Amino acid sequence: MEKIKPFIEKGLIKKDNIEPSQVLNIIKKSRRSIRSAKLIMEDDSENSYQLSYEAMLLAGRALVFSFGFRPRAAGSHRIIVDFSKEILGKETKTLVYKFNKMRKKRHYLIYGTGLYISEIDSRNAIVSAVQFLRHVIRFIREKIYDKS
Repeated sequence: MEKIKPFIEKGLIKKDNIEPSQVLNIIKKSRRSIRSAKLIMEDDSENSYQLSYEAMLLAGRALVFSFGFRPRAAGSHRIIVDFSKEILGKETKTLVYKFNKMRKKRHYLIYGTGLYISEIDSRNAIVSAVQFLRHVIRFIREKIYDKS
């Protein structure tokens, strides 16, 4: 596919022998992260937010894996955001923007100080994670059935 060629040429992703069952397992992990985020949201909005981000990251990894590639280790979170933006296209532009914003916020939560995640931030992150995962699943299904 022409859209992934720049990622390959820049060494951002590399070919890997990834089975469809592995892609499915990553999607299942993403769903579990969303469920966990919902469960702890009222008591721990910060960790709920991080779990929502993790769910989006896992969905993005499943997307990369569905092409038979793996992102390089250095900068993998950013690579996954950029890959998702390129592959999913205009329909998900706002969601991928939120994904990148969450990536930056999550980075600051881990390495910075003084950032507060409200319950509203957490709720919005969960909604974004659910929507993003749905788009990824729909894309992967269509990709698989188009090959048949």
